[in-house]
Amino acid sequence: MKFLIQLLLVINVTTSLIKANPGYDCQYCQPEQVHIAFGTKPNDIIVTWTTFNNTHESRVQYGLGEMNLEAVGTRHRFTDGGQLHRHMWIHRVTLQDLKFDTKYEYHAGSVYGWSELFSFKTPPEGDKWVLRAAIYGDMGNKNAHSLSYLQDEAQRGHFDVILHVGDFAYDMDTDNALVGDEFMRQIQPLAASVPYMTCPGNHEAAYNFSNYRNRFSMPNHERWESMFYSFDLGPVHFVSISTEYYYFLEFGLKMLSEQFEWLQRDLSEANKPENRSLRPWVIAMGHRPMYCSSPRRACDNSVPQRKGIPFFGFGANDPGSYYTATGPWFAAILRTIAGTTSCPIASACRL
Repeated sequence: MKFLIQLLLVINVTTSLIKANPGYDCQYCQPEQVHIAFGTKPNDIIVTWTTFNNTHESRVQYGLGEMNLEAVGTRHRFTDGGQLHRHMWIHRVTLQDLKFDTKYEYHAGSVYGWSELFSFKTPPEGDKWVLRAAIYGDMGNKNAHSLSYLQDEAQRGHFDVILHVGDFAYDMDTDNALVGDEFMRQIQPLAASVPYMTCPGNHEAAYNFSNYRNRFSMPNHERWESMFYSFDLGPVHFVSISTEYYYFLEFGLKMLSEQFEWLQRDLSEANKPENRSLRPWVIAMGHRPMYCSSPRRACDNSVPQRKGIPFFGFGANDPGSYYTATGPWFAAILRTIAGTTSCPIASACRL
């Protein structure tokens, strides 16, 4: 009996060691390029990171002051379209139903290695609070003058959300996607702490936007691959679209059509009185502007993101007006929201 008990103890200890040390070569399993985004609800957070070997598990440990909670997710192998066909593993874990207005600590990884410790703060519940957002586009990993300021402000808790409106790294596919790797490392100090919400730009087009589609995890990513989506945050309904569908038709019309139909449904739902009373602001973002004051060809009345492609059945009935200043346009929006012909913010209407 004594021998049997000792044997069972040895088997139990050995099994525990096997679980702790799977015993295969994993030289590149250290997590990097960690970033977060909102999920389908404002108190869901999607954590995304990269390893260069398959860790066979994707885990996030998190909690309030101590990491006593754990969530598991998925991973997939992404192969870049460059000459070397470099591959990496992209991991995604969703932290669901978090407490509102609460600071969480977390790290991401597997039995082979964990990221450094990060933290984020969930937004307040409801719509009666002032939302603070950093909004920019066209930021590379060279000559990124604003990056240090963004990192500093994010770590001081001055942003509730970051909106990067297209064009990353210049370009993420450059040098067999090594530039993309370096860019994702550079934004980690802010993107691992503040939800980093994105939309594609023209510089992401290589290999049918594959670096963008694989590296980022926006709401409903499993369906639309972060190319278009919407989310609610405080008093705002955010809508992100791909203006690039209208310019890179060589990748097909299917997604352009699906985006158009989805956008109609999304805006119809957002504009219902019961939803507009909660979120009076509807903010859309896309890389290329609908209107601008430049005399270049890219700003004339025929731009596809404004006119659509009516021949194929999806487009806008545009009167052909040409707005050359943001001041009157902004003032008109303020009047519309306020439901009055007088301007609710006098200084804005004098622009």
